[in-house]
Amino acid sequence: MTVAPGGGDASVGRSAHAPGIERTPLVSGAETLTLARLVPWMVALAAFGAAVAAIGPWPVGVFQDDGIYMVLAKSLATGEGYRYLNVPGTPNATHYPPLFPAVLALLWKVSPSFPQNVALFKFANAAWLGGAAALFYAFARERLQLGRMAAGLGVAAFSACAPVVLLTVMVLSEPMFLCTLAGTLILCERAASSARVKDAAIAGAAAAVLSLVRTLGILCVPATMLVLAWRRQWRAAFAMGAVTILLSIPWQLWVGAHAAEVPSIFLGKYGSYLGWLVDAVQRDGIVFLRDVAWANLKSLVAQGWASTATDTLNVYVRNTTSIALAFFFGLGLGAFARRAPSVALFLLFYLGIVVIWPFAPARFTWGVWPLVGLVYTMAVVTVWEWRGVASGAWGAPPNNTIASATDARIIISARPSSIQRILRPLALASLSALAVGYAGYNYLGVTRDWWGVVQGSVANRARPLAEWVVANTDSTAVLATDDDVLMHLYTGRKAIPNSAFTPQEHLVEQSPAFAVQSLRTILATYRVDYVLASARYGAHAVQGLVQATPPELRVVRRLPTGAIFVPVQGSRSTPSADAAASPQATDTRVTR
Repeated sequence: MTVAPGGGDASVGRSAHAPGIERTPLVSGAETLTLARLVPWMVALAAFGAAVAAIGPWPVGVFQDDGIYMVLAKSLATGEGYRYLNVPGTPNATHYPPLFPAVLALLWKVSPSFPQNVALFKFANAAWLGGAAALFYAFARERLQLGRMAAGLGVAAFSACAPVVLLTVMVLSEPMFLCTLAGTLILCERAASSARVKDAAIAGAAAAVLSLVRTLGILCVPATMLVLAWRRQWRAAFAMGAVTILLSIPWQLWVGAHAAEVPSIFLGKYGSYLGWLVDAVQRDGIVFLRDVAWANLKSLVAQGWASTATDTLNVYVRNTTSIALAFFFGLGLGAFARRAPSVALFLLFYLGIVVIWPFAPARFTWGVWPLVGLVYTMAVVTVWEWRGVASGAWGAPPNNTIASATDARIIISARPSSIQRILRPLALASLSALAVGYAGYNYLGVTRDWWGVVQGSVANRARPLAEWVVANTDSTAVLATDDDVLMHLYTGRKAIPNSAFTPQEHLVEQSPAFAVQSLRTILATYRVDYVLASARYGAHAVQGLVQATPPELRVVRRLPTGAIFVPVQGSRSTPSADAAASPQATDTRVTR
């Protein structure tokens, strides 16, 4: 039996052939120390470099969320408060927590010239991603007890990768969230291990800050509190919950005070997320969540195929891939939970929300992609250890490692079972095949310029309309358009959506009748001077109002990527409580 005090890796220095036998070190202590210091920097540089290499000259606002973040940052930087400057009346913002826009506002102060400062914001996102990679590496070494090679490869492969880079090159909050998440998870796991009230309070404060970047970060709190409660550390659990609640109150009071400032027609794009989902459940019943869960589970299966480049192969290969991914995820999560139970619970809670949330699950899984990668890394290390020896620089001590309150680890050599010996070659071959597929997936992402395609499709669609608006409209004009935030940022006009964003459309596309009624409600709620249509729902809406009797819109200009319309005088309804109500209450809502 070998005791590793102080949290050191007792597997270093062991024979690769038999546990407990010392071997001659391959490198000196100084070289080992230098390598230990270099690896996190190398991982961070890989993530930062991948993001920087993918940054292109595309405008902000192509993803809707990135444009709203920019509007809020500008509002804070110019002293106008936390407001939607693009919406008539500039209502206070409640849709997104304020920390990421606040950081952007500080950068806006440094470089106030728009759109030149967009490049600065994108480089800042790349820096956040680099920081996230370094912190996840530290988490893997400190809490998962992984070796340098396993931690470095696992984090780099799921940070400097196509899906994470896609979110990073746009001005989205995911990179900052990943960075603050990694730091918070380290603190939460430290609090769960030590059970000290001070550590728990610090972790609670960090989780509250994290939730001000992205709301789902708050799930760190119940995950850690459950672990503390399981260990009967009631004082620490109470301290964590109390600190989190106290620090979260100001934002919740703000949301409660200003949530009603946005009309219900725009609840999905500018209002409360919770109210948006609750409204759908109230209308369709709890079966709505069941249907969403089923649809999202199928999407996650398809995402697994895409992520391993098996989506174009036959059904037998795809089904085998799904079984392998599920098996190794469960295997890795089990090993993960033994070393970092609060983080494993956080990931389970997070994925549980993703499954029932009416939006494409890939957006949210990519938001914690390095954490998902570490689960699979733990699966690799676990399978590797089935040979019954310590894993050296590759991975953690054997699965029967026991962590004490002082972080000393007692390592007991154990032989793998006969089943593990039989399965190990097959499992390693399967993991190798999945790794090759994942590499192919990332190769396709780079060679097909996914980030350029995503941004360019919207930017090229919106550009002719924006140029027409600048050349032909007054600066006080109000637009209803598919790309409302982008139009506001690059034309200076007030701009609102020309459609509603509903939870139901995650399951079934909006019907043309619903799109028409949505636009009619928008025109009755706001004084709109021009309606711009360049996407499917917008096209359905304007077609219906042009063909209405009497016509409610008339076309003034057709462009290669869309058309401009103006409301017909005298045909628009006077705004009223009924007209301003969400069209979801009518019989023309999404049909199933």
